Amino acid sequence: MATASFKIAVLDDFEKIAETVPAFAKLQARADITVLRERLDSSEKIVATLKDFDALLLMRERTFFSDKEYSQLPKLKFISQTGRTSVHLDLANATKHAIAVAGTPSDTGSATKELTIGLILALARKIPQVNQRMREERWPALTGMMLEGKTIGVLGLGRIGNEVARILKAFNSRVLAWSRSLTEDRAALVGAEAVPLETLLRESDVVTLHVHFSPQSVDLISAKEIALMKRGAILVNTGRGPIINEAAMVAALKSGHLGGVGLDVYDQEPLPMDHPLRQFDNAILMSHRGYATVEILSERYEQALTNLLDYLDGKPLKLINPDVVVR
Repeated sequence: MATASFKIAVLDDFEKIAETVPAFAKLQARADITVLRERLDSSEKIVATLKDFDALLLMRERTFFSDKEYSQLPKLKFISQTGRTSVHLDLANATKHAIAVAGTPSDTGSATKELTIGLILALARKIPQVNQRMREERWPALTGMMLEGKTIGVLGLGRIGNEVARILKAFNSRVLAWSRSLTEDRAALVGAEAVPLETLLRESDVVTLHVHFSPQSVDLISAKEIALMKRGAILVNTGRGPIINEAAMVAALKSGHLGGVGLDVYDQEPLPMDHPLRQFDNAILMSHRGYATVEILSERYEQALTNLLDYLDGKPLKLINPDVVVR
């Protein structure tokens, strides 16, 4: 395949990792690569910016494509992205427009479990508040709480939830777990107790969310569920924003019913600068960093760039939309 005029756009690499991996230099020697770090947050921006490109390299879920965009990008033949999540890509219409889509392995559980534990500890020991006040006063007298002897509720005992539960048991915590299909035997494998959702919410001092994101899990935690929680309980979400009803969570922070929240995900990303969550000092806000480590991003970009090299070489591709006619 001729590559001299083959144009590739790398989107949303805000961490500036893609250009540091070996496959980038290999691809750069064979194609015209443009790295774009401005967020394309509208259909008009997507079409105007990408109309001359043959292929895209995407950081998963940061830019959304639908039939509207595909139909105005006639040169686009191939998308390679980090991870295999496809909710942002409208695969059916990508296939209709003969746009092949390839992903990479998407196991980022180790990084997410570490961030989850970090958020729980930071909230329990009020690390951000003490750190800030150390710059404002001589010796802040803020007290935190121990995890030892506390009850921790883990919603979703899948790949990440399992690991989070195992770690929390090391703090001599009581761990409760819930998911729609969870059995007592499976919970016991990680030292957790399988309980109904209402029981978990009523008895937990900390609730952390790791359920699979689907239409059924939207608003899983809403005003009714938050009202069941202990006053002063901590809520942590490193899954997907819409699993928690954001308005109900903000109201519970304002009333003091929630003692704190640790969030890596939101209904709208990036989080608007005027969002009410930004006003609470007991809300630890991360910018979807669960998977964003040097190690994972480097590995994913190397794999996604290798997909592009394989496409140029006509090699077999592991496509997310295998029914597509590859151009």
